[in-house]
Amino acid sequence: MNRSNLARRAFLRKTAVGASALALGSAAKARAAARSDEVVLGFIGCGGRGSTLLQKIVRTEGVRVAAVCDLRTERVAAAQETARRFSPKGYTNFEEMLDKEKLDGVIVATEVGNHAKTAIPVLERNIHCFCEKPLETTVERMDAFVRAARKSKAICQIGFQRHYNDGYVKAIEKIHSGDLGKIAFLQGQWSWVWEIGGGWVADMDLGGGELVEQAGHHMDVMAWVMKYQHPIDCVAMANISREIPADSKPTSEDHAGLLFRFPGNVIFSYTHLFFCPEPFQLERMLVYGQTWGIDLVKSELYLKGNKTERLGEDSGTDWGKGTNEELEAFVENIRSGGKEKPRSNIETARIATLMCFMGRAAFRDVKSNKFEPRLVKWEDLGSTTEP
Repeated sequence: MNRSNLARRAFLRKTAVGASALALGSAAKARAAARSDEVVLGFIGCGGRGSTLLQKIVRTEGVRVAAVCDLRTERVAAAQETARRFSPKGYTNFEEMLDKEKLDGVIVATEVGNHAKTAIPVLERNIHCFCEKPLETTVERMDAFVRAARKSKAICQIGFQRHYNDGYVKAIEKIHSGDLGKIAFLQGQWSWVWEIGGGWVADMDLGGGELVEQAGHHMDVMAWVMKYQHPIDCVAMANISREIPADSKPTSEDHAGLLFRFPGNVIFSYTHLFFCPEPFQLERMLVYGQTWGIDLVKSELYLKGNKTERLGEDSGTDWGKGTNEELEAFVENIRSGGKEKPRSNIETARIATLMCFMGRAAFRDVKSNKFEPRLVKWEDLGSTTEP
């Protein structure tokens, strides 16, 4: 996917947006649509993921898409066509859209390295924000995003859709119930048939590398299993399978192996790669206990004596499963006044994003453009938003 970089611009203006729905006590509070009203949304980023979310949201009952924004005018036009029954206005400047439109919420689907740049102004205006995952590509920008979300009176939901996938929810509820006993080991694998392509995903500033941009889904799930206790340390190796010039711009790894250590000496072993024969393509997330195991993808419990128990719906190869539900939850939360803490929120996403950074730092020195294995501790990340 070739996704263009958003131009750098000042975004710290604090102009309040006019209210089109019922206020929550004062103009400084996040606006909430009355239950009988439409929820009015805007979009920032109308590329691959943004267009997918837009196609889904236009089929959501009680929603009106009022405006769409992208730097590429052809994407703006395509988004307007997708949402044509609402006749949305098109913008190439997202701050202009935020100032001119009366929006209840905004969906941010830009490149990862532009999430903070676009989501922070939304949150500063106390407009409810749904932002795609992960939070950012650097610790510094992630921390700025986290601070803005904590300060804002608006909802901040992050697009880790497995939190809204029935199979994952029920499997992890079973683990957290305590009925099975302690967790001993975690294992994950995500293997794909294609190689790393061009565009922003391979750009280390905009995409952060494949572990950050894509495998963040798995980091999030295993952190969720561990009740968002962060890992203590990580060791890892990674590389690029094809030859690249020594003086070239850093590009994403295409295969990696990582070991995280959580409190209680729970080890998480993870492999991620982007080239394999088609029969090898696979997604696995397994949780082991002394006498039990749970396959999170299949939402199935395995016990001694070859006993199995179905916990929830098998996700199969539907990696986007839960996306409809997360969007519906965002809309309903706006409609009800933003009273619910999203299942995937700024704090859960912070841990997942930092796990990605931790793994990347354990296998790569981006500044020297070298893949060098090392031990990285949580505190080495230098985040300034620890609770």
